[in-house]
Amino acid sequence: MAGLHVFGRYPIERAQADADARVRAAGDARDQALAQAAQADQRAAAAEARAEDARAETARAREDAAREAGQLRADAERERDEILARLSDTASRLAEVTRAHDAELERMRTDAARERQVLEESRGELRARAERAERDLDAVRAELARTRPETGSAEPATGGRRGRGARQPGEPR
Repeated sequence: MAGLHVFGRYPIERAQADADARVRAAGDARDQALAQAAQADQRAAAAEARAEDARAETARAREDAAREAGQLRADAERERDEILARLSDTASRLAEVTRAHDAELERMRTDAARERQVLEESRGELRARAERAERDLDAVRAELARTRPETGSAEPATGGRRGRGARQPGEPR
């Protein structure tokens, strides 16, 4: 029986050694899990701190953006007002120039109409003078024709009626 006892003892010691090893392993695992949990808590705390910093930075950025947007709106409004004032001034000057141009154009039209009237009157007077000159010329030719047969001159009558624009040699243009 002694041999049985020896064989029987080993399995108990072995079981106890296995149990101790498992207890140590479980303790090590527990310690490792606690260390990992502590590290996770530290990382979570650091992440929360970074998130809080990011929220604060975002709030500052929003405030800065709002302040800058307000300044840009004010600048744009001021610039728009300046542009409108310049545009109004330019429109006023353009209207003034247009009125002056219209007055000058009307004066030129009046002058041109007056000149056309003067030219028409002159043309009428010149036409009347030309018709009188032609009648006088016809009368002189008729008188000349009557006097030539009485004198017996054999020279033929020269020229006849000249058309408008016809010139005799040596006449000025």
